[in-house]
Amino acid sequence: MSNQIDSLVADASAAHASGRLKEAEDLAKKALEIDDSNTQANLLLAVILAKTGRDKEAFPYFENVIRIVPASFEANFWLSILHRRGGDLNEAVRHGEIAAKAQPRNAYGLNNLGLCYLDQLQLERAAESFRFAGNIRPDMAPIFHNLGTALYMLGRDLLAAKAFEHAITLSPRSIDSMLSLGQTLISQTNPSEAAKVGLRALAIDPNSAAAHLLVASALVEDSRSQEAEPYLSKAVELDPADAKAQALLGLRLQSLGRFKEANQCLRKSLELDPKQGFAYFALVHNNKIGELDPLIVSKMEDLAQSKKLPPREKALLEYGLGRALENLGSYAQAIHHFDEANALSRRIKLGDSEFDQAAYIQTFDLIIEKFTEEFVQNKAVADNASNIPIVIVGMMRSGTTLIEQILSSHPQIGAAGEQRFWPENRGRLLGEVQNPATVGTYRELGKEYVARLTQVAGSYDRVTDKMPANFELAGAIHMSLPNAKIIHMRRHPVDTCISIYTTPNRVPVDFAYNRANIVLAYQQYRRLMAHWRKVIPSNRLLEINYEELVQDRVTQLRKIVDFLELDWHESLLHHESNERNVITPSLWQVRQPVYTSSMERWRRYEPWLGEFRELLEPE
Repeated sequence: MSNQIDSLVADASAAHASGRLKEAEDLAKKALEIDDSNTQANLLLAVILAKTGRDKEAFPYFENVIRIVPASFEANFWLSILHRRGGDLNEAVRHGEIAAKAQPRNAYGLNNLGLCYLDQLQLERAAESFRFAGNIRPDMAPIFHNLGTALYMLGRDLLAAKAFEHAITLSPRSIDSMLSLGQTLISQTNPSEAAKVGLRALAIDPNSAAAHLLVASALVEDSRSQEAEPYLSKAVELDPADAKAQALLGLRLQSLGRFKEANQCLRKSLELDPKQGFAYFALVHNNKIGELDPLIVSKMEDLAQSKKLPPREKALLEYGLGRALENLGSYAQAIHHFDEANALSRRIKLGDSEFDQAAYIQTFDLIIEKFTEEFVQNKAVADNASNIPIVIVGMMRSGTTLIEQILSSHPQIGAAGEQRFWPENRGRLLGEVQNPATVGTYRELGKEYVARLTQVAGSYDRVTDKMPANFELAGAIHMSLPNAKIIHMRRHPVDTCISIYTTPNRVPVDFAYNRANIVLAYQQYRRLMAHWRKVIPSNRLLEINYEELVQDRVTQLRKIVDFLELDWHESLLHHESNERNVITPSLWQVRQPVYTSSMERWRRYEPWLGEFRELLEPE
């Protein structure tokens, strides 16, 4: 009898190995008719049933094996897969852990366990499992794709990109890995490279909606929205049920001020996938909450408590809840959600690292020490005569988007958005001992910058660049282009800091998630601007107070127009009709007539100011 069973099992195994699954199934069943406790026959039949999609039929046979051999790798591995497919993640993890313990050097078992952890949002454990699996099988592309996914969800973008790149090296036609790499590059503020990755994916599959969406996302982030339009439209056409595509289309329509159409897309996105934070945030951030579905806040709160969102989506949801509750006047609840959003964002973007306050201060010390008034005057490039650039600087959230929207309403002024040119060339501007910056360096950079602005904005007489962080390099920019106009936007310090704290950042900002760090950063910004005030001539640096602009815009705008040496134009008073694309967090506000409701916003949060209170004291 034993010989007969062994023969049937051997024949069944051979048939299974050669892909003759029906024959293998029949032979395994015959063996079990003789001895229903035979572990090999139970396991073989269960695997065949699982492979052919008959999960419910497979369970009893796997469980028969477990009763006889509780630590069976094969049975626990497959039970983990079946439970994961069925949505029972606790059981999937339990069996996955047993399988991994039974064969700790089995890369397939570790990869499966990582996927189970990933589904449970146990991201650290997931990354650890994938890392171990990759060490065992460095030739398996799916492992590195999964590792990249876990790292991206943890906010470790640099490591995630390396994992996706390795997966693509192993599997050069893997569109999924290309799409994931592209999204990671966008998060790293490298949208031009992300667009290239998306185009590579489209070369492999021209009908990939996700690849079209990646290219569109990258181009929008790179301030090339007109180029993005056909890719975005094609993505929605190819897959109308793609929630992410609908949400991105909504964001694109918002950036153009078409809020009614944008809301339709965002609502459709949420219908397709209610478990997301981005669409909720976009919907709330760009509407007055009273004009929306009255149940929207409770829906968002339920989702926040469900623990079903990955950290990035959860952070956006928390920011959205904070904004919605502020609109409703529930400030104590609002600040609670803003605190949650910042705690999540900090963990995502910085992990266990701490913001180095001393190093941050030292950076400003070095800039002030290097760019003295004498140095700036002696090194200025006199022959770079272009007056095209209007460089709008200030602390982030100080009103730079508003002033660009207003100025680009003038028929002679184009808008280039937030250009990364100067931050990308920071090293060349500041110079090093081995490679000091020379007059030739500043001359070259000035010409490159004017060419970039002209390429982005066209043939306007003036072009704005509203990268707020350019305040750090204002002296070097003036040296590179002595005729460029620099407009410094100033806003009440605590209103500025509250806005930084309550607004998600498109790019990582090390100091942004902690009140004390924001205060320190603001103090250094204020110190450096006081230095530039002494160094840059007053006919090249104009300072505008946000509060004065919104209270008496005609007087302030005439001052700016005179500073720019342009004629007055009435269109400056109707900036809300400006149809240019806006992608910063202020995209809703700058489509409205000038309003004063954002002034003294800090008073709503006075009981919870904490370290921000230091900035209420006079300078």
